[in-house]
Amino acid sequence: QDAHEAIRPSNIELTPDKVRSSLSNDQYKLYKLIWERFTASQMANAVLDTVSVDIEANGCLFKASGYSVKFEGFTKLYEERNDSDEQGGALPKIEKGEKLVAADVSGNQHFTQPPARYNEASLIKALEENGIGRPSTYAPTISTILDRHYVERESGNQLKPTALGEVITNLLKDKFNNIVDVKFTAKMESSLDDIENGSKDWVDTLRKFYKDFDKSLTQAEKDMDGKHVRIPDEPTDIVCDECGKPMVIKIGPYGKFLGCSGFPECKFTKKIVTETKGTCPKCGRKMLLKKSKKGKPFYGCENYKDCNFMTWDIPLEEKCPQCGASLFKKTGRMGKIYCAKDGCGYERPLDKAKENDES
Repeated sequence: QDAHEAIRPSNIELTPDKVRSSLSNDQYKLYKLIWERFTASQMANAVLDTVSVDIEANGCLFKASGYSVKFEGFTKLYEERNDSDEQGGALPKIEKGEKLVAADVSGNQHFTQPPARYNEASLIKALEENGIGRPSTYAPTISTILDRHYVERESGNQLKPTALGEVITNLLKDKFNNIVDVKFTAKMESSLDDIENGSKDWVDTLRKFYKDFDKSLTQAEKDMDGKHVRIPDEPTDIVCDECGKPMVIKIGPYGKFLGCSGFPECKFTKKIVTETKGTCPKCGRKMLLKKSKKGKPFYGCENYKDCNFMTWDIPLEEKCPQCGASLFKKTGRMGKIYCAKDGCGYERPLDKAKENDES
């Protein structure tokens, strides 16, 4: 039930600058991240003042809201930022009645957006808030729903339920509604904690659970006897190579694939291939979007039998100004645009504004 020990510096006095000469560039970046994050967790909280500003110009009223920093606290050493920091972020010091200069005026139209799908981080946060699982079980939980193809990753690492996931969820909610419930799971977690500290007997707890579960399981087996659950196929405009009928997207043990809609008369199948705008830096063939067994997207050469080039970075249509090969985009903290062709070495910093426009 308990979490694993955290990764932390063994000696807090060994600052990143002191050990930099003994580490490689990647080792230094990793150590700096761990040292700063750990040290910041022991520092005082930052103190922020909420600020709302009304600005009058040419008979129009403009509003700005954000915060001013009263005490930096741990943010002096470590501060996470994301794209939303640009709005509602820190405001400069402004006095009442002060005259301001309009450096730029731009009009933006915003529409109400539906709630975003969970990504791994927001799903873990929801599990924590509802008292479900432990830090040591969060990663295996996400791996399980990906490995079993109940969800799949979309752009931005959002987790989208698959047709299989929706069918399984509806079936479980119908047959085991008292178990597939947030309150039940949180209560079970609490019972396991009580068993661990000796205030509850594990045999008695298991007996009480199994009594109702056995009834539900027996009834579900009776209701499902002889029935087959059908996973809806996704239609496509691809034509079968053998019989000419439309192909449909099906879900198998290893994920999605294309199958003939004329099954079982026609058993023709083939893999789903998504082409990118980039080309392979080794042989010049097309780069294809693929997925690992755990559902993580990666990119490989279409000539995979003779060319073994693969990467986690995104192939771009843009060509390298030095050698003419396709460029690749590496995202994250160390994001950059670079050329993967041997001997070229071209790279440039990632344009964050352009990256947001593309996404």
